[in-house]
Amino acid sequence: MATRPKATPRLASDAASLDLERPLAQGLSPSRPLQAWFHGPEGMVLLQEPPGFAGFLAGSLRTLSVEEVFAHVLSGIRSGLLAVQHATGRRTVSFRDGQVVFATSTERWERLGAALLRLGLLTQAQLTQALSRVTPSRRIGQVLTSEGLVSEANLYSAMTYVVREVVLSLFELEDGSFVFVEGPAPMADVVKLPERTRDLVLTGIKRAELVSRLRRRFPDDTRVTLGSEGPLPGESRLFARLADGLPLASLRASYEGGPHAFYTWLEEAVRGGNVAVHPAAPPPAQAPAVEGMAWELLSAEERYNLLLSLVHRALREAGKDTDLLRGFLDAPPQGLEDAYAGVTLAADGRVDVARLRANLSTGGEAVGRALTLEALDAFVSYALFSARNVLPADVAERLSNTYRTLQGGLA
Repeated sequence: MATRPKATPRLASDAASLDLERPLAQGLSPSRPLQAWFHGPEGMVLLQEPPGFAGFLAGSLRTLSVEEVFAHVLSGIRSGLLAVQHATGRRTVSFRDGQVVFATSTERWERLGAALLRLGLLTQAQLTQALSRVTPSRRIGQVLTSEGLVSEANLYSAMTYVVREVVLSLFELEDGSFVFVEGPAPMADVVKLPERTRDLVLTGIKRAELVSRLRRRFPDDTRVTLGSEGPLPGESRLFARLADGLPLASLRASYEGGPHAFYTWLEEAVRGGNVAVHPAAPPPAQAPAVEGMAWELLSAEERYNLLLSLVHRALREAGKDTDLLRGFLDAPPQGLEDAYAGVTLAADGRVDVARLRANLSTGGEAVGRALTLEALDAFVSYALFSARNVLPADVAERLSNTYRTLQGGLA
């Protein structure tokens, strides 16, 4: 991930200022001061508050997903503007009473002109002609309709298509930041989508799942070449890059469209024989680490047991009483008494998972396994907490780091 631009506080005797690196300062104006929401030394949020400002929600898409942000707007029947910043651009969505009424994007393929071309409502020559006549006071839509290049009905249909695609593309994002500023709904540039926002969210979730599946099927290091059936009609420029073969990531960078459009295009091209894919050669085998012996291959239960055995060994090597682990089984925390009834600890510190699972099997296999993992996590948390109180700090820290490593993939 690229380094994020910084905002550096400058403190003087009676005032302070904030130096913003160029990417953060774009679009800001001294004539429109920002309102600061201060959260102590952890940071602050700076906002250009619109008239009628009611509040905001801001964060990272790694903490709150697009689905969760939309759920916040829908459940509260809120009006306002959602802005999402990501690696390649910016998208905004306007809401009125929880329903999407407009959306914009900086991506070229999500602009009105590109949509008109894709829908066959305009030729490239007509679009170029119209763009040459756009001015700050005369937008592309006004030019197209006033000169008879596109009817009002077709323009509205294209704009509705753009808004819907911008919203759906948000669900494909894996990283980025967002801010939702609640306030009065926009009165201009409003469209009526063919489905309600709740149904649009479900479509977006399904699209994200499809993209995720296709990403796994076609990793970035896959090598792609021209297939036996030759190029697809009208795409000679893109297929020219396949003459000598190239990594999939390079082809993706040349494709004019979002992840969903690219991966569905690729899947169809592979199925039709227009593109051939060649999985990357596997990396040379490496000797497994002595500690854990290829722990990546262990089940979730085995990972927890491995960590318990490491804690047990650390206590023994430090000359500490290993019975502190048995203390958890002798008096389990409230709510875990039935789960750990009759469960024993092996000589190496591993817990009797079979008995634990049997105690929790009444709700079905899936529920029983989930409860088993929760119970094991509680035991491991107890073991790490207790070990930290008696072991040297560096040993306890290594165990905690190992815990974080072994958790990889448990979710």
